[in-house]
Amino acid sequence: MGAAHEVILKVLFQKSNMNELITILTFTYIHELAVAQGLLESEGVETFLKDEFVASVNPLYSNAIGGIKLQVNADDVERATIILREAGFIKEENNGT
Repeated sequence: MGAAHEVILKVLFQKSNMNELITILTFTYIHELAVAQGLLESEGVETFLKDEFVASVNPLYSNAIGGIKLQVNADDVERATIILREAGFIKEENNGT
């Protein structure tokens, strides 16, 4: 492996460790998450999908894999949660009070 390949691998490794992806919501069907994803993206929050291809091949697999995961960078979790809560995607927790 040449020096150029080693530099590229180092850069890729550093970028992959910069931000951890956190799942903030899961959906059964891809069309359900499109609205939430679009909302976050319109607010400048970069989103990532996990397992969307498996669910798109056969939607019945979605439950088996735990749904389609909507993920954001760890640095954006708080902001994304606030946006989704204000839009009604995340319900307020009631602690019995």
